[in-house]
Amino acid sequence: MPTLADSIRIFDAGNAQALAADLFRESFNTDFPVPRTNAGLSFPTPPENWRQYVAVYRWPDGTEETVGFCNWIKHGDVYLEGGMCVSKTIYRRMPKDHFRECQARGGIAQMMMEQAARELTDCKAWFGYCGDAKALAVDLRAGYVITEHKYLIVKWFAAVPEGERKALIDSIAALGPF
Repeated sequence: MPTLADSIRIFDAGNAQALAADLFRESFNTDFPVPRTNAGLSFPTPPENWRQYVAVYRWPDGTEETVGFCNWIKHGDVYLEGGMCVSKTIYRRMPKDHFRECQARGGIAQMMMEQAARELTDCKAWFGYCGDAKALAVDLRAGYVITEHKYLIVKWFAAVPEGERKALIDSIAALGPF
């Protein structure tokens, strides 16, 4: 049987609607966030600023299934992360050895953030909003820290002086949920 590494691909899909719309709807019961200029957020969202990562799992019979999705939007010197979702049934359906390895690696959400962190380094930080305890545990393992603003978390990618950090955190908090 192939290893987990041979069975899962995590990549920036550009516009991931064709791959992840069903998973996103199942997870959030809302329309997929198609990269577009007017995304309904409080800041500009030109399509070229979007990065949509997916995790695709190849089953032993060769079929493929999108089992994870996350969105990053570049905003100035940072990325705003949102929409993280993982198939609610993937872990109980995958072969036990794949499940154990995936669990040892922190799960699909953590694996997706680690892959994106190797590629989306053209920034000072990533920001996210997180009010779910289980998701927050994964975010903290992936390097995020809690800020003084309710639900706002940050993962630093550059050495930023403390005063500038606070100003940047406050400016992102002022955007509201993203």
